[in-house]
Amino acid sequence: MGRTDVELGDLLHQWRELMASARPRWTAADLTFTQLRGLSVLARKQPQRMSDLAGALDMTPASASALIDRMDQRGFVTRRSDPEDRRTVLVELSRRGQHILDVMERGSSDHFGRLIEKMTPAERDALATTLRAFLRISADMTAGKTGKC
Repeated sequence: MGRTDVELGDLLHQWRELMASARPRWTAADLTFTQLRGLSVLARKQPQRMSDLAGALDMTPASASALIDRMDQRGFVTRRSDPEDRRTVLVELSRRGQHILDVMERGSSDHFGRLIEKMTPAERDALATTLRAFLRISADMTAGKTGKC
C-alpha cells in the first residue's frame, strides 16, 4: 500500500467520523440506523412492496417485516394491501416519517453548506469533481453489478 493509499484511507476514516458526528438529528429522533435506512429507501420510491424493501435493505422478508412493524407502531410508515394483489403489502412514509427526513436533510444541508462556503473556489471545484467521480463509479457498479460498495 503506497503513501497515497494510506493517506486516502486515513482521510476516509476522518470523513466517516465527520459524517457520523454531523448526524445527531437522527439519534435525537430516537431512530436506529436501520430505521433511518428504511426511511431513506422509502423516500426514494413510494409505495414499495415489502419484499422490495427487504431486498433494498439486504434483509430477510421476516426481518424487514419486523422493522416495519416497529416503525408503523411509532407512526413513521404506513402499510396497506396492494389493491391488485391483496397478499402484497405496500409500505410508504407517513407524514411523520417524511417530516423527520426533511428536518434531517435541512440540518445536513445547512451544516455542509457552511463548510463548503469556507472552501476556496479551487477546493469547491475539486470537491465537485470528486463527488461526480464517486457518483459515476457507483452508478456504473450498480448498473453492471460489477461489485459492491
